[in-house]
Amino acid sequence: MPYAKINLFSEKTVTLSEFAKALSHPARIEILTFLHGRGPCACGDIVAHIPLSQPSVSRHLATLKEAGLLSEQQRGSENLYSLETAQIQRFCEAFSQTLKPNSL
Repeated sequence: MPYAKINLFSEKTVTLSEFAKALSHPARIEILTFLHGRGPCACGDIVAHIPLSQPSVSRHLATLKEAGLLSEQQRGSENLYSLETAQIQRFCEAFSQTLKPNSL
């Protein structure tokens, strides 16, 4: 089976591609939008807002967490998810710099 040769690209490019991949599903963008300004939320709160099953939302949360866009903290028996705003800001700035017209 073929595999991506990510070692041929700079670390910055690979990191940006992982960021973009994490945003490549509408549910993930909706989750980030929902969490923006709300503070930590439990998966159940997110499931109530997103038209997907709990297992699907959990998979999307795991993808966002793996990409560094969310953090997770345990509160009793619940896991609360929060935006990693500093990390998101760094990704956005790097992506913006990469796509500036004079850098193309």
